[in-house]
Amino acid sequence: MAGQRYTRVAARLVRILREGDCAIVGGLAVNAYGYVRATRDVDLIVALPLHEARRRLADAGLPTKLLRGDILEGGFDCLKGVLGGVPFDVLPPLVPLETERTVVLEVHGLRLPVVDFETLVRLKLRAGGPRDLLDLAMLVNLRPERRARALALAAAAPDVAKRLLALIDDPRVIRDARERVLEDKLLARPSREGRRRKRSEAKIGRARD
Repeated sequence: MAGQRYTRVAARLVRILREGDCAIVGGLAVNAYGYVRATRDVDLIVALPLHEARRRLADAGLPTKLLRGDILEGGFDCLKGVLGGVPFDVLPPLVPLETERTVVLEVHGLRLPVVDFETLVRLKLRAGGPRDLLDLAMLVNLRPERRARALALAAAAPDVAKRLLALIDDPRVIRDARERVLEDKLLARPSREGRRRKRSEAKIGRARD
């Protein structure tokens, strides 16, 4: 996931909004599911009215701005604020949020409830922007078993489904995903030199004993 600064901010927001009433979405959630990319803010979705979320944040000394969305154009209201220099957005339940399905991660000793993968896909499909669909395409290519479910969820919006499929099958996206998988494997595998060094250190340690 992203750096400690963002995870600390996310964890504090979760404590204020209460774990059973919210979950992490956006870039941090994408990171949690394997596609590590830069993110500039923290996004959360809540299962309660925005005015109640705003009250809880205000009680904790965090003022927010209510941004009104144009419903006729598919927009939605959301809360915007800044904590520790990190911008954050609090979103209403744009898709059904089943908090019992959230995945709770322990990161740097902090509890971070992240939306389940299917909910993340639904949110990305609803947004339908280039960044959102690229996120999904990368997540699918990193774990090909996700493909069928992601495309099934996209089928309700044929235009979005077509754009998503094109990105999933884009050679550049496939190559990027494969390179990331390889990098992860290399990072997880101790180098031959590192193993030799450890054996040498162990021998030195035994000699000193």
